[in-house]
Amino acid sequence: MEPEWLPPQLRLAGNSLQRNLDELHEVYRRDFMDAAASIVDGSAVYVNTHADKSRWGGKYTHGFTHMITRGKKDRAIDYDRARKLPWVKAILDNYTEPEVTGFWSSTPEGDKLFLWLQGLDFVVIICPKDSKTIAMGQKRVIITAYHIDKRWMRGDLQKKYGNSFRQL
Repeated sequence: MEPEWLPPQLRLAGNSLQRNLDELHEVYRRDFMDAAASIVDGSAVYVNTHADKSRWGGKYTHGFTHMITRGKKDRAIDYDRARKLPWVKAILDNYTEPEVTGFWSSTPEGDKLFLWLQGLDFVVIICPKDSKTIAMGQKRVIITAYHIDKRWMRGDLQKKYGNSFRQL
């Protein structure tokens, strides 16, 4: 069952990539560029504002592309992920609600905050950043958000949760 605070998924028409990107970017702009930063676990959360030159001619930022695409090197739009873009801001703003499992985990890349909407298999991942790597002295930045569509992914998150060093 979806929590009442969770907005509906987007209804993207798969027939025009550019139209879909325009619609998705409008949601991203509204939620992350025009709105005040969400405060999660005592710190403001921002998005990566550096241009992603590897996709779509560098027109979009890494913050945007990593929330709507999937893959290691050759990332492509992932419609399951993209349709849920409005969920990211809602999860940040409602991270203390019982439907969200929040926890800090140590990873090889450093500590990360996971905000996991377990009942709907969706996770937002945030990491601390220093002011030298992210513009405007941001304290935390969204790395990605995605739909959990494989059993091993769910198992990996459950293991991280079990080994977490702090739960919210």
